[in-house]
Amino acid sequence: MEIEYLIYVNKIGEPYLMSENFKIYIIFDNKCVKEGFLPGYGFSALIYSYLTQNYLLFDTGGNAEVLFHNLNKFNVHITDIKKVILSHDHYDHTGGLDGIYKRNPNIEIYVPIEHKQSYKNRYHRSKIIGTSNYTEIEKNVYSSGQFGDHIKEQALFLKSQDNKIIIIVGCTHPGLENFILKAREISNIKAIFGGFHGFRKYSYLKDIDIIGACHCTANISDIQTKFPNQFKKICVGNSFSF
Repeated sequence: MEIEYLIYVNKIGEPYLMSENFKIYIIFDNKCVKEGFLPGYGFSALIYSYLTQNYLLFDTGGNAEVLFHNLNKFNVHITDIKKVILSHDHYDHTGGLDGIYKRNPNIEIYVPIEHKQSYKNRYHRSKIIGTSNYTEIEKNVYSSGQFGDHIKEQALFLKSQDNKIIIIVGCTHPGLENFILKAREISNIKAIFGGFHGFRKYSYLKDIDIIGACHCTANISDIQTKFPNQFKKICVGNSFSF
């Protein structure tokens, strides 16, 4: 008996299966870049939700022009993006925001609540949402809430229809393990992408199927050696479907 799959087309003409929930595009990074894309110091990931048919941008890299170039390579315009989630208030994660605001001032911006007022002052035409606790951003998309003592940071949790969590992080200054523990309160973790900083508590990665360490991760070679089947090399221009 043959199994039939329903195939749909998203906003930029890409086909996808009915079972897909999210597509993650790596837009900004400094470690690896595919041909035709531009490198830059910082990190940014674009998320397309098949559940809401919305684009969300996690972090903005350190340069708006590089960000726009790489978005355009995926045939996505900045006005297609409805919401921006900023992991923390460092320039390599927020440097593209001024350029975004100039072209799309009505965008929603999610920041750790520590920084809510300063962003309201700078981006007064945008809706600024400060996150303190676990917060729903839209269907099956959540902020971890604010973590950290010195540097305040949030991560993004995507929840698939089969109840698995995909984590996207910025630099994990408060410790990657804290975001992993928070996600595991919700469900099992399928994948994690972003900067791990100086993370060395490798046992926390044991049951994660896809480990996409990039940007500021100091110990990438160790992670790749310890988890050769789970480790994925992350380059600007990559995309991943879940």
